[in-house]
Amino acid sequence: MRIVIIGGGKVGFAIAAQLTQEGHDITVVDKARSLADRISDQLDCMAICGSGASVEVMREAGVDTCDLMIACTAQDELNMLCCVFAAKLGCANTIARVRSPEYARQMYLLKDELGLSTTINPEMTAAREMFRLLEIPGVLKRDSFAHGRVEIVEVIPRPGDVLDGTRLMDLPRKTHCKALVGAVQRGEETVIPDGKFTLMAGDKVYICAPATEIVHILHRIGEYKKKARDILLIGGSRVSEYLMELLSRADSRVTLIEPDPAVAEHFAERFPEATVVCADAASEAVLKEERADRMQAVAALSDRDEENLILSMYVATLGVPQILTLTDKAELASLISDRNNRLISPKQMCADMIIRYVRAMQNTTGGSVVMLHHLAGGRVDALEFNVTEGCRGLSRRLMDIRLKPNILIASINRRGRILVPGGADTLEAGDTVIVITASNRVILDLNDIFADEA
Repeated sequence: MRIVIIGGGKVGFAIAAQLTQEGHDITVVDKARSLADRISDQLDCMAICGSGASVEVMREAGVDTCDLMIACTAQDELNMLCCVFAAKLGCANTIARVRSPEYARQMYLLKDELGLSTTINPEMTAAREMFRLLEIPGVLKRDSFAHGRVEIVEVIPRPGDVLDGTRLMDLPRKTHCKALVGAVQRGEETVIPDGKFTLMAGDKVYICAPATEIVHILHRIGEYKKKARDILLIGGSRVSEYLMELLSRADSRVTLIEPDPAVAEHFAERFPEATVVCADAASEAVLKEERADRMQAVAALSDRDEENLILSMYVATLGVPQILTLTDKAELASLISDRNNRLISPKQMCADMIIRYVRAMQNTTGGSVVMLHHLAGGRVDALEFNVTEGCRGLSRRLMDIRLKPNILIASINRRGRILVPGGADTLEAGDTVIVITASNRVILDLNDIFADEA
C-alpha cells in the first residue's frame, strides 16, 4: 500500500519504521529538515521537507493517489486540516492524531465533516492501559480482544508458585480454569509453547483466557493482588488528565503532584474530589510529605521520560506495590528491574493502532485483522481475525488442520461465547479467532496461518 505520513516526530518515525518493515511504500512529510534527513538516512522510505498543510507539498508526496494518509504532527488543528485537504484531493482513507481532551470528546461530531476514517490519541490510549492495569494489579501487561471478552495477561511466576515447574498440559488440572499459555519469554529466548513445555520461576508467561476467568486464574496461581485505591500521580500531563477522568468514576483516592501552579490549578478545578499538590515531586521531602510509601500505586506521568524513570526507580525503593512509568524511550527500559513496574509507551501504542488499521484495510479472503497486540517485548504478535466463508479451515476440527510452525490458535469467540480451543473445536464463519505467532512473520489474512497441504 502507498501511505503518506505527515509529521516525522517520535510517533511518525515509529509508524514509518513499522510500516516500512511490513513492505509498504511510505512517504513522510515534515517541515523540519533535520527530521526529514533522519528518516531518509535511517528508514527505507522517502522523506520530503515541507509543510503538511500545503496542497502543493501534499501533491508532491502523492496524497492524491495514496491509499492512506496519516497526520501525526504535534498540533491537533494541523492534523485535522491535513485530513480535510487530503479528502479534497481524493484520498479515501485518512487518520488524524488528536491529543486534546476537548477535541477528543467532540470528535464524533466532526469525523464526517473532516473526512476522517479514524483518529488516534496516544495519551488517551496510554491512560486506558494504565487504568486497566490498576484494576488488576497482579499482571504486568493486559491486552483485550473480542470486545473485552478475552484477555491476554503477562505474569512472572515466583519460586514455588503453582506455575513453577508445571507442564502446560497439566495447567488446567492444577488451576481448574479455562486458559491457554500463548507465549513464554525465558531470558533472551521467546517460544510459542506446546503442551510438553515446562514453566519455570522467572519466566514471562502470557496467559490467554476469557475475561471472566482472569481474576480466578490469578487467585489460583498466586498472583492476585487487591485493586489499588490510594494512587499517586506525578506530573500533570495529558495522560494524567485522561487517567484521572477514569479514576474519578472508579472510587479511587487520587493525589496529583505538579510543579506548575497554572497546571495544578487546572487539575484542582477539573477534579475537585482529588488532592492536587503544587510541588516538585523530584524532592524526596515532597514525596515523604505526600506519603508516597503508603500508596498502593504510583504513576510517573510527566512529559519528561528521564524524570519518570528516575522517580519510578526511587519509588520502587519505598516498597510501592505497583508502579506505572510513562516513557517512549525503550532503550532505557533496562534500567527498570523491579517486577512491580510497568512501562507504558504512547508512541508504541499509537504505532500498533496504525499497523492494525493498515492490515485490516488490505484485501483478505479468509478473514482480516481486527486487533493486534505485541507480546514479549515485540517478539510475538497476538492477532484477532474475523473468520469468513473463504477461510480454508472452515468447519474442520482443529486436530485435522495443519498450521505453520510457531502459530497457535489461542481463543475462539462464537457470538459472544468464548472457547478455549481443543482438538475437537472448529472455526465457523462469523467467529473471531485469536492467533499467536512470532512477530517476524507478517500475517495479513487468516488463511496465512495454514500449512500447505499435499
